[in-house]
Amino acid sequence: MTAENGWKEWQNHILKELERLSTAIGEIQKDIQNVSISVAKLQVKAGAWGALGGAIAASIPMGMLIIRNLA
Repeated sequence: MTAENGWKEWQNHILKELERLSTAIGEIQKDIQNVSISVAKLQVKAGAWGALGGAIAASIPMGMLIIRNLA
C-alpha cells in the first residue's frame, strides 16, 4: 500500500465524519429552536397565570371595600 492509497482511505473517513458531524449539528440546531419555542410558550402561560393571580389578589380587597360600604 502506498502513502497515496493510505491517504485516500483517511480522506474518505474524514469526509464521512464531517458529514456525520454536519448532520448532528443540524439536529442540535433544530432541537435548540424547539426549546426556544417551548420557552416562549411557557413565558406566555406564566404571564397569563400571573395576571390572573394578580387580578384575584386585587379583587379580594375591592370586594371587601364594597361589602363594607354596603353594610
